[in-house]
Amino acid sequence: MKKGIWALIAIILVLALILGIKIIKTEKKDYTPEKIKKKILSAYDYTNYTYEYIQNGQKTTKKVRGNIIVTENDSTYSWIDGEAMSKVTIDKEKNTYLMTKLNASTKDLLYKKDFIDIKSLLNKYGNDLIYLGDENYKGRNCLKIRAGENTEYLIDEETGFVLKYEPSDGTVAEFNIEINNVTEDDVKLPDLSKYERVS
Repeated sequence: MKKGIWALIAIILVLALILGIKIIKTEKKDYTPEKIKKKILSAYDYTNYTYEYIQNGQKTTKKVRGNIIVTENDSTYSWIDGEAMSKVTIDKEKNTYLMTKLNASTKDLLYKKDFIDIKSLLNKYGNDLIYLGDENYKGRNCLKIRAGENTEYLIDEETGFVLKYEPSDGTVAEFNIEINNVTEDDVKLPDLSKYERVS
């Protein structure tokens, strides 16, 4: 009799545990438009990271360390010092470089720590941001967000960086992010003597 009671208790405990796990898994997070914006903008708190942008098989890499932003793809290398307000652009194919002094307006235009200017997009969408649920993407837990009518984003829940977006035109852009991996050598201005200066 006692064995039967203990077996019944064990079954009840197992069922309660399974039900509890199910409830935890199906619990939906409460992400209002303001919380979504706050999460995305938290990415701007990072000052050391590598951000890769992949579209149509083409990759562009952005390395950020402090005030220095280096953006590079197969044909172009861009180095910007946000504190010194200067930019150097190297054309790898022509072996030329252009040196530019930034002012307040050109800095706002060129000094971008991401690829898609998410701050401007958030202003455009206003409160038209809807949390659709969580999704695992490249091993990272992401928030799936619909912005406007047809654009969807996957936002890395840990860092706030956009890892994927699908606009209404059907194109897909994918991103990779690594935090605290950029050294001083990674963002050092290259030797410009190998290139011809253009104005």
